Amino acid sequence: MKKVYGLWLGIIFLVAISAGFGAARSPAPIVLRCADVHAFGYPTIEGVRYLDQLVRKRTGGRIQIKIYPESSLGPEKSVVEMVKLGLLDMGRVSMTEVAEVDYRLGVLILPYLFENDDHKWNVLNGPVGKALLAGLSQYNLIGLCFQEAGYRSFYNSKRPIYRPEDLKGLKLRVQPSRIMAKLVESLGASPVPINYGEVYAALSAGVIDGAENNIPSYYTSGHYRVARYFSFDRHASIPEVLLFSKKAWMNLKEADRRIISNAAQESVDYQRRQWAQFEKDCYRKLEDAGCQFNEVDLEAFKAAVAPFYRDYREKYRGLIESIEKAR
Repeated sequence: MKKVYGLWLGIIFLVAISAGFGAARSPAPIVLRCADVHAFGYPTIEGVRYLDQLVRKRTGGRIQIKIYPESSLGPEKSVVEMVKLGLLDMGRVSMTEVAEVDYRLGVLILPYLFENDDHKWNVLNGPVGKALLAGLSQYNLIGLCFQEAGYRSFYNSKRPIYRPEDLKGLKLRVQPSRIMAKLVESLGASPVPINYGEVYAALSAGVIDGAENNIPSYYTSGHYRVARYFSFDRHASIPEVLLFSKKAWMNLKEADRRIISNAAQESVDYQRRQWAQFEKDCYRKLEDAGCQFNEVDLEAFKAAVAPFYRDYREKYRGLIESIEKAR
């Protein structure tokens, strides 16, 4: 009886060990942390969520992306630094923040750079865009893809803007970007660099009179409640960019890097469709809320920024010529 009892104990022990070894052969999934300043439902985040779906499917759930929305991991500048240092796996940020790391990306901030959407995406998806993303590697960043972010225009709490001179005297929030600050200065307004999450409070308190951004951000941020004049000068179409930490990237298997890279490219068309519909929905809601929209004298704006543009043409000479050829 003792022998039988001991045999059963041995079998139970072996089964327990086998179960333990089985668990060791099924490691926990790799969870990549990605930061964004926007809330769920915003097209930039929806693009990353779609990327996550593709990656989960193609890796059998081994790799997943967890998104931290609404600046919960800090402002975009901090996100870029954390991704560079390998403290954060991924970040979806505005191009203006990345241009502070790699000056060449500043070319995409220049006013009236693109003739239309087709021209823009010929550039971003073509040799110029690919080279700009690849260049981030020297700064410990992997540029996965660009995202659509519409066209940026000025809005404020004081008056409609029809011509550049209407901006004179206004205090306008700009992204923490030297190029954007100089652009606003060239139009006669005073640039005030403020992090995105602090703009509403600054508008409410009268610290600033207005800002510049796209229609979806104008709506989802609530800025329209305290700055109801939106003037369509469409001075820039600055793309978003999805970054990956080079440190985290090199810790992945080559096959997994390829899966993520291909899925990121596939996510772009999805994100662009999400943007187009979201922008229409936001515009309709803003109209219902009583916001005052107006078109501007576009030629006057283009003429006003011409000297500013010439100052940067020498700096980005080769890039600008390549961008112009992509029309």
